[in-house]
Amino acid sequence: MKADVEMALHTGTKFLVSQQRSSGCFQGQLSSMTFPTCAYAWTQFAIGKEPDTSIINWLLANQDQNGMWSLDASGIPNENATLFAQLILQQIQKVKPDSEIQIALSRIPLLSINLGLIKLAYAHCGNYDWHRLTPPKFVIPMIKIAQKFSKAFPNLCPVLKPPKHLLPTPDFFYSDTFSNLFIAEQQTLVPAMLLLELEGQKRVGTVNDLFSWLQSKVLSDGSWFCVNYITALATVALVEFNKYSDDSQALMLIRQSQSWLEQTKNPDGGCREAINLNIWDTSLSLIALAEAGNPSHKEHLVEGAKWLIKHQNKEGGWAFSGLLDGGLPSDADDTALAVRALLKSGFPVSNDAIQNGLNWLIANQSDDGSWSTYIPGEGDVGCVSITAHAIEVLLEVNGYQKQIDQAVAWLETHISRDGFWDDLWLSKRTYGTACAINAIVKAGYHNIQAIEDGVKWLESVQNPDGGWGEDMFGNQIDSTVEQTAWSMYALLIVDCKNPSARRGLEFLINQQNPDGSWNASCVGIYWEIIGGYIDPIYASVFPILALGAYHRCENPA
Repeated sequence: MKADVEMALHTGTKFLVSQQRSSGCFQGQLSSMTFPTCAYAWTQFAIGKEPDTSIINWLLANQDQNGMWSLDASGIPNENATLFAQLILQQIQKVKPDSEIQIALSRIPLLSINLGLIKLAYAHCGNYDWHRLTPPKFVIPMIKIAQKFSKAFPNLCPVLKPPKHLLPTPDFFYSDTFSNLFIAEQQTLVPAMLLLELEGQKRVGTVNDLFSWLQSKVLSDGSWFCVNYITALATVALVEFNKYSDDSQALMLIRQSQSWLEQTKNPDGGCREAINLNIWDTSLSLIALAEAGNPSHKEHLVEGAKWLIKHQNKEGGWAFSGLLDGGLPSDADDTALAVRALLKSGFPVSNDAIQNGLNWLIANQSDDGSWSTYIPGEGDVGCVSITAHAIEVLLEVNGYQKQIDQAVAWLETHISRDGFWDDLWLSKRTYGTACAINAIVKAGYHNIQAIEDGVKWLESVQNPDGGWGEDMFGNQIDSTVEQTAWSMYALLIVDCKNPSARRGLEFLINQQNPDGSWNASCVGIYWEIIGGYIDPIYASVFPILALGAYHRCENPA
């Protein structure tokens, strides 16, 4: 087995190194998904163009045997995805009738529209009543009372979010509740409220306020938040705003956003939700290569680290995607991994980029000890994996024991009764549990009950083939190399002789391709209404980390 592991490590790292770009970064080609594909097509309708033939072909090719579409590459039928695809095909059929499209439409089962954002798309295309998108008038005074109530009790703000089946009235923009929403929620709702205002009262002040807010949030690359759906929604709203005001600035923004959305198209004809996750991919890749321990990778580590430093935001953090002029907000997960990647690449703790990253992390730890994705308290909540990653990087430097202890205590209290930790950003319970175990054990808390419970849970959900698999909703599925790798890594951290980990090892080795790669699966998560994604970088990074952990177990220093 030792020789098999060494060979798998050698070929796996060789393949990963081959994926490094001339700039020094690593960047996986994210998979196409139904929501971003339909969103892009929606913008083409809005500006008076027919959707690209490649998009039509992608939609037709991805309808399942029951007439449904999935959110993502998982293949799980989803009503929202199906309704969005149905709307786009209906609009195409109106202007350019096609027998294949007609057959596809005839196969779609009868579904009710429940998601407010889907209702909005239907309303914009003339297929839904605008007045049914927002709460009835008699409810609005109750909402206003609730908003006032939330000022005295800020913890209630997350509970008072707009329900998913309705959209808030434009007046919601001026509320404290809006100010406390998660960043992505704000950037989704503002263009929706602008569309509602332009279709409804057309109050000059409100229209201009909403437009100004959108204008202030656009990034230098022409997108909003580097996210397809948000950018598409903003584009549609700006098209309507331009009809209302004939604003040259709006027209320029539309052109820029359309250019950016074009970049989300994949060779298969579909679109991805974000152009790339290159900060995240690069950080993960550098950590994996460093832990593999091959001295020949030193040059690759340094080049990757230099690229990360070049793309650090001014305030000290890193975003998920690198823009040279910043603009995209820093987040705790990418910052923690970027700092750790720099340390693993051989840069000293005293390095300015590392110090600034550490300072940003410490400043953004919540009072309860956790780390959230963005700014604690602004509609964001503590996240298991991010808190775990922050612990891991702080363990590599001195002087942060208090912060580490607080974070471990938070993790300990957030394990479920069943023994797993749930996560926000990757699938899902396996990832959260693996991350929590890694951090807690590395922090020296080997013998607490939470570790025992987490190990038992991971062992209980192992598949008969030795691997682990879970969809974005927490349901057990066929094994994936990514989930097997991070589960195996966690079990080895606790006990090098764990038999479940060794069965996972056999699965990983058997799944490796001759060129050293592994086949990627849908394990990434954007948001549950949009779906998950495949990133091929993950399918190299996580198995390499797991194989490296096993190799160190067998060959202790």
